[in-house]
Amino acid sequence: MADWQKGDLALCVDDKPSPLGQHPARKGRVYTVSTVVFGYDSLGLTFEEIDHPNAVGYYASRFRKVTPPKADEFDREVIDLMNRKPVEV
Repeated sequence: MADWQKGDLALCVDDKPSPLGQHPARKGRVYTVSTVVFGYDSLGLTFEEIDHPNAVGYYASRFRKVTPPKADEFDREVIDLMNRKPVEV
């Protein structure tokens, strides 16, 4: 449960309102973890894509960690081009 860390990708699987009200995370969207908050009996996550008015975050149980596949040669070339690095021909 506590294997979350900054930079992880999180897929929202539950966007139903909580006792605290509606939250902006939407089911099916992927977010980037910015902080992990350890509570008394739960784990909270905040995300780079969502403005958080407080540091509590969202229940980690509403998200699943997404592990993208490793970049292949084509992906690396595209990334290099996007970063304006020369690509060998």
